[in-house]
Amino acid sequence: MSRAEHRVTRASDTALRARFAGRLAVVTGGSSGIGLAVATRLVSVGARVVLVADQPLKLDAAATALGGLDADVHTVACDIGRPDEVTEAMARLLSRHGAPDLLVNNAGFAVYRTFEQSSMEEIERLFEVNFAGHLRCTKALLAPMIARRSGQIVNIASIAGLMTLTPNAVYGAAKFGIVGWSRSLRVELARFGIGVTCVCPGRVDTPFFDHETFRHRRHRKETELTVRMAVVVDATLDAAGRNRELVAVPRYFGWLSRAAAAVPPLQSLQHALLRRRVEDLYRD
Repeated sequence: MSRAEHRVTRASDTALRARFAGRLAVVTGGSSGIGLAVATRLVSVGARVVLVADQPLKLDAAATALGGLDADVHTVACDIGRPDEVTEAMARLLSRHGAPDLLVNNAGFAVYRTFEQSSMEEIERLFEVNFAGHLRCTKALLAPMIARRSGQIVNIASIAGLMTLTPNAVYGAAKFGIVGWSRSLRVELARFGIGVTCVCPGRVDTPFFDHETFRHRRHRKETELTVRMAVVVDATLDAAGRNRELVAVPRYFGWLSRAAAAVPPLQSLQHALLRRRVEDLYRD
């Protein structure tokens, strides 16, 4: 770490501790990947954390790694793609811990297949987890946040919610939906003192890419472009602390998405690249 990076990190820790120490943070998809990394940083600055995920053994392992009850880390097992589980689990969470000061909607998964290649069962599951699940968790926890007149909601979307990235059209559609919902929700909840932030990271090396369709795809040069986890975590919590509306990580992805939409030749180049990715699948 450079001296400049070290100074930024120290300053960020001070600001985050002032913002989140002693506060309750609920993180979905908290047993691995971005969710676990965000939870780890929150614990380090003194937040109380509840991890939500669908695999109890992984949840317990994550909580233990974060220090368990001594660090005020708790778990709630819940598959956010299943409405009945969300209703029961969020009610249990509220009963035990109260309303969150920070809700990080992060849980999600993707499949590297075209829409045509995907079964309806897979399509519905993708949308239930990546879009409807975030709405369900937020709805279940929102009333006591409104009653308290405070809180921050952070929705982890993707750069795939700002620009066309495929073959995984349903995942992209869900993330575009999260971006649009976040922007509208931000306006609706402002009157209650509740902030809404949407974060759109680029590719981060996490278990997200463990699905067989990613492991077996043909290698392409652009998949080597990754974002460091620490950068995503810093950007996410900084944006939450500042109640920013939308953050692309890294920032140039936001500029690129706007440029591609505004400059037809750039959009044509992007679509040509994506068509080659699609053709790779059909050749294989």
